[in-house]
Amino acid sequence: MSDLTPRRKPSLFGISSPAWLCRIRAHVMDTLPKVYGPRGTIMLGKGIICMCFGFAYIGVLKTSPSAGLELVLRIMPLPLWGVMWFITGFMLIAAAFKVDHSKALGMLTGMLSIWALSYIDYFARVPVLPNGNDNTSFLFAAILGGMALSAAGIARMLNHGKSHPEVIDAPGEATQHE
Repeated sequence: MSDLTPRRKPSLFGISSPAWLCRIRAHVMDTLPKVYGPRGTIMLGKGIICMCFGFAYIGVLKTSPSAGLELVLRIMPLPLWGVMWFITGFMLIAAAFKVDHSKALGMLTGMLSIWALSYIDYFARVPVLPNGNDNTSFLFAAILGGMALSAAGIARMLNHGKSHPEVIDAPGEATQHE
């Protein structure tokens, strides 16, 4: 076999795919965009989570707003927040294939921070619910706040490669790259 001929992969039943199908599969896989490093992979996951938030609040699903969202609902109605979550998810998924992730991660960090503050505000005002149960909105605030911190941390990560001239060759020694 030459280097130009794609290798056939055996199927489940030990029957290999025809050569024409292997060539088509190799061509399709070569032309598909590739996720940009480990940060891009994480951004794909966060983008899917944001789109799920968007679908839940945009009006596709019939959901009632949580009591912890009172502060958020003073800013915008819930369907508009759903649109914002959906746009954020789309930005994250699109940016996962690019070098610059800063705008998408900044939008995600802002959205998560606002929602976490809303849950913290509700917990501070109503520590015990009217039915006598403890208010657990601090758990949602912790989850959303943790996601915001991880998004801010991911924004500071470098994907290793030749495209980053700001990478320092030795600790404490900055070099110029051309």
